[in-house]
Amino acid sequence: MAFIRRYFAVTWSARTWREIAYLLLGLPVSIIWFTYILTMYAVSIALVIVWVGVVIAAVAQWTLRPIGDIERATANALVDAGIEQPPPRRYRLHVPGQHLTLAGAGRWGHALLHDVEAWRTLAWLMMRIVLGPVGFVLAICAIVVPVALVGSWLIAAGYALGLIPGPGADEPTAQAVVDTVTFWVLVGTPVVAIAVPMFAWVSHHYSCLVASLARWALGPCGDARIAEATERAELAETQVRVDQELHDSIGHMITMNIVQAGAGAHVFDADPEFARQALRNIEERGRVAMGELDRIIATMRGDDAESRTPLPTLEDVPGLVDQARSAGLEVETRLEAGPAPAALSRAAYAIVREGVTNAAKHAPGSTIHVHVAQLADALAVAVRNGPAAPGAAPIAALRQARGGRGHGIAGIRDRAALLGGTSLIGDRPDGGYEVMVLLPLELALSSQPDDADAACCRWSRVRARVVA
Repeated sequence: MAFIRRYFAVTWSARTWREIAYLLLGLPVSIIWFTYILTMYAVSIALVIVWVGVVIAAVAQWTLRPIGDIERATANALVDAGIEQPPPRRYRLHVPGQHLTLAGAGRWGHALLHDVEAWRTLAWLMMRIVLGPVGFVLAICAIVVPVALVGSWLIAAGYALGLIPGPGADEPTAQAVVDTVTFWVLVGTPVVAIAVPMFAWVSHHYSCLVASLARWALGPCGDARIAEATERAELAETQVRVDQELHDSIGHMITMNIVQAGAGAHVFDADPEFARQALRNIEERGRVAMGELDRIIATMRGDDAESRTPLPTLEDVPGLVDQARSAGLEVETRLEAGPAPAALSRAAYAIVREGVTNAAKHAPGSTIHVHVAQLADALAVAVRNGPAAPGAAPIAALRQARGGRGHGIAGIRDRAALLGGTSLIGDRPDGGYEVMVLLPLELALSSQPDDADAACCRWSRVRARVVA
């Protein structure tokens, strides 16, 4: 029953009549485009010997894009083609404020000649010249055939009921013909009813064919889609990188400032010199943070012309620890790693910085233990802390009101995974927190430690996560 309703519903569907209107426009539009294309290119070829034809050909080629915009908008509005907008032109004949040069005109002409979207629009116009008249005929049939079928049935029914007079008795032959036709029209009522939506369905499927061809010719080409997807991926990568830099560098400095501001306020009366030193440290970090923020913004804008400071590595961990201690944190270190590859060294520094920052946020007053060791096949990094001191308010509690979650732990896991390593992050039995990461020095970590690593059993839990 649903199929029958759907079959007949096409006759009074608004989309069907929009498609019929689009097909009716096919004939006059194809005549217009045929005349325009033939005239412009024929004249340009005829006058190319006096160089005027080159200008006419350039104008004809340049206008293909606006024509494509008109065709695209019409197809999207009337047949719901869903054609995407192709990328805009990336070339200009004349830049405002600059003089037009022959070399610039030559580059513009070369780019115009190699404009793929313009040539695809020209191909569509050639197809339109053929498809337009065919669609016009089908649209006329979709209008006339249902009217003729329904009209013939109404006339036959009116004649059978005596509402419409037929030939007189003096025309027996005509009377016999009219009676026969009336009989078969009334007997064939089901056939008439089935035939009414037939051309509406034909015009619908034809318009779908036209729409698919229009999507190919008037939409972005494959190379343009790949370029757009690449651009989106690069933008997303830039946003992730900026987010990571803001979280790592700026977030660390702000956390240290908050910790030191709290420590200075706590001993302001008892130790004014410590409070003054804390304020100086906060000012210095604030200036550094502003410099980092300016650098990141300049990078986003693309106007970062200055040379960049090298990214910190394991050699900068002692300075990081000194900053944390000057902010009032208690940090114990065991730095037992030798020289490491630059990528691993930078990742290890970022992991230590994130671990210290998280400990300062979530467990104020606890001792932070930083351990960096070099195993036979991996660079090992561990940062752990005990529970927060009694009565201390974690800085992370400030964010609970807005329901936010930090991305630092996810960043640590991502750094380890990208370098082929593994991580073990979570709560400790004593109420503290621990971050343990193994970064492979070779292509990958081994699933079993060798004799030299067996003595350092604390890393076995991390290595156990490696799948052989």
